Amino acid sequence: MSQTLAALEAIHHDHSFGLCFENFDVYLSGRNGLDRASLQAKLGARRRGGWCFELNEWLALALEDKGFPVRRLLARNVYLADRPRTHQITLVEAEGQLWTADAGFGAQTPRAPMRLEDGFERIQDGLPYRLQHHPPAGLAEPGAWVLQMRVDGAWRDLYRFTLESAIAADFGVGNHFHLTHPGSTFADARMVTRPFPGGRLTLVDRVLKTWRNTLDGEVLDHQDSLESLKDYGDALGQRFGLELPGEAIDRLFALEPSISRGSAPC
Repeated sequence: MSQTLAALEAIHHDHSFGLCFENFDVYLSGRNGLDRASLQAKLGARRRGGWCFELNEWLALALEDKGFPVRRLLARNVYLADRPRTHQITLVEAEGQLWTADAGFGAQTPRAPMRLEDGFERIQDGLPYRLQHHPPAGLAEPGAWVLQMRVDGAWRDLYRFTLESAIAADFGVGNHFHLTHPGSTFADARMVTRPFPGGRLTLVDRVLKTWRNTLDGEVLDHQDSLESLKDYGDALGQRFGLELPGEAIDRLFALEPSISRGSAPC
């Protein structure tokens, strides 16, 4: 496979649609690994999902394996509220142009690469995304790129990033934060999401929702409450393609998250 835009889009599509975003390790083990062997075992062999540090590192490795030049970046999640710079994305070159690749931003995950160009808009599977560049403006604004998505008919910022390279240790710190810090949003609920053509499924604790893509954003089509853990396990397998043993599902809901709610270092 050559380093063409079509090849980049095919790899991005396979990762965006082929793997779930989920946070189960916060509840099941309190740990995960970001090295190739750990990702192969979890995402490849066991067909689990993961979060940005796993899904986007797996994507970056796949791109590198196909000969694409890549740069790993850190972004700040600003959707709903400003959060720490703990989102991993990838900058990749294809056909002489730079593109962002991201297969791990939860329910707002892009489904295709975005060309690194101010004002670039792309309708992805019926859902509009846009990249904007904010130039430096003294100390108040150092300059950054912003990915946006249409939400309720208006553009909403998802995350901000610069083009400074990040290294494995940077991602390890962010990964540890989400696994252990009381400020992590991933301790609030058990969550899993996966796109399908024209929409998305989300499962937050026992609430299963089906969303439909429109040019004004995602629209809720259907909602169900799963009454039993068997229903939950069936939904994971049949709707998301995740196979968790019954014992793991029992622990998923029997235990509090591994994150301590006491004081913790920032």
